[in-house]
Amino acid sequence: MRAAPYARMSREDIGNVDNTDIQLEEDLAWIDEHDHELVGTYVDNNISAYSNARRPDYERLLADIEADKIDIIVCTEPSRLNRNLRNSIGLISLAYTTDLQHIAVTDPDRRGFDLSTRSGIQNALEAAIEDEKEVTRLSGRQKRKTRVRAKDGRTNGGPRPFGFEADGTTIRESEAIILREVVRRLLDGESSRSIILDLRRRGVKTPTGKEWRVHTLRRIISSPRICGIRTHLGTHYPAQWPAIISYEDWQRLQIVWRARAQHGTVEPRRYLLTGLLFCGNCDNPMVGQTWHDTRRPGSTIRRYRCAKDEAYYHRSGCGKIFRSAEPIELLVSEGVVRRLDSPDFVRALGAQANDGELKAKIDEREHKRAHQRELLEDRAHGILNRAEYEYAKHIVEDEIEAINRQLDTMQSGRTLARIPLDGTLRQVWQEADMDFKRDLIRLLVKKIVVLPGRTQRVCEISGQTFRFDPSLLRIDWQV
Repeated sequence: MRAAPYARMSREDIGNVDNTDIQLEEDLAWIDEHDHELVGTYVDNNISAYSNARRPDYERLLADIEADKIDIIVCTEPSRLNRNLRNSIGLISLAYTTDLQHIAVTDPDRRGFDLSTRSGIQNALEAAIEDEKEVTRLSGRQKRKTRVRAKDGRTNGGPRPFGFEADGTTIRESEAIILREVVRRLLDGESSRSIILDLRRRGVKTPTGKEWRVHTLRRIISSPRICGIRTHLGTHYPAQWPAIISYEDWQRLQIVWRARAQHGTVEPRRYLLTGLLFCGNCDNPMVGQTWHDTRRPGSTIRRYRCAKDEAYYHRSGCGKIFRSAEPIELLVSEGVVRRLDSPDFVRALGAQANDGELKAKIDEREHKRAHQRELLEDRAHGILNRAEYEYAKHIVEDEIEAINRQLDTMQSGRTLARIPLDGTLRQVWQEADMDFKRDLIRLLVKKIVVLPGRTQRVCEISGQTFRFDPSLLRIDWQV
């Protein structure tokens, strides 16, 4: 018979199941002992057979069965093939339409299955049902164990977290110093992009020895483990390890990150007003794009254009308005600096940064979240019916969202309040990175509209001369 050995092991099996090399060795010995023809070998390492994770060699095995290349599958035990009833049924059903006849098991304590008979197929299905039941029991035990560990504040293992030793509980001070520095810089309004580029220049690596990326930083600072909290299914428990930063700073950090809407790239921005500039003809967002001047080969110009194709913002614009980026950005920057260059204005916004008020809002949000959990418990115990629960839940969610918006505004005020009031504002603006400038512009500007019309005028902006008509630009200010 044409035989195909299949070996598999997942991370959960380590310590309980022979590795794939040992499995394959047993399978090949069994095939040789029974004088079958070896079709090929199929091995999936470190992949679960219960989840929906793709198993490349299992898929290749199925394809070869459907191509009538295999009569018998050989494995050390049936659970190596599948621990999911749906997948088991799919495999067994191939016996009706292909040359597949047997599933052989090398374990002497387990029997194989003759798929050429109805009783053999029934036995295979019963074994698949038992395997899935066993996985469900194991999963339940693991979940209970994880819940107990979380309540005790113990770590659940996994890769070494940044700022801690391999045990996950002892602080690695050399990394903790860097983490505190990063948190301080983020709270001071610095962009994640500039921080990550700085970490790369200094040769600071992640726990796995790789370069920093935005998603890496997001994962670390969004986890409350750095402030000494263990989480499980959204519930917080006091951790057995010490905090690297305070809980108050961690909460403020979440507000900052949420307000800044971070993206996954650290490439430097080239266009200051992306997302704020709109076409005055069709109200479509304008995008930044480099224009190659055909009249002067090798010359390029940064400009904003109304995008006609739907690749941008998932809707089509008119594609009729184009403007050079530099004069628009200089004009908007000059307007922002003039508005900020007033001590009364800065103090007014800085007043929103009152620490007591910020903490009170955070506490109010925590109270609303606790109310959310109480509603869920009331629904679980039958105190609320479905309609009552949904109605109350929406009210609380709206209240939390309103608080989040207030916190975003407060945090913007804190960032703005750090700008010095000693006449150096223009210098601060010139030295700031583009992300910080965009934050300030968003704080002050609702929308910038590029109006249709031919630009004939020559004007001077910030000491530079452009062919540009300021009357064709409308800035809608927030304040």
